[in-house]
Amino acid sequence: MLGGVTVYGLSVVAFALSPSFRLSLGLMTLVGLAHVSSYALVQTVIQTYSPSAFRGRTMAIFSMSAVALTLGSMLAGTLAALVGARWAVAGMGAVGALFTVTIGTALPPARRIR
Repeated sequence: MLGGVTVYGLSVVAFALSPSFRLSLGLMTLVGLAHVSSYALVQTVIQTYSPSAFRGRTMAIFSMSAVALTLGSMLAGTLAALVGARWAVAGMGAVGALFTVTIGTALPPARRIR
């Protein structure tokens, strides 16, 4: 799961810096695969580790991630206006990958979640 999220962030950075349309298409395929697989794994882990009595509530909170998406989109738009879209996308992908690696390093139990 952590590896998939890291690949997602790094492939977004590679896409943002890609000089070629064909390379960008391939990278967006990788971005999509990493995103979908990571999202599915996160949902699976959350549902697996939640007691069945709280599973509905847990998924309701998880579905509130749309709020985080809205805030992230506002941040991306602001960064794009300040430094350009390419650098905003690359920066956000790099920060996401860095956070994931930091979580994996700082919290060893996160690496053992199966």
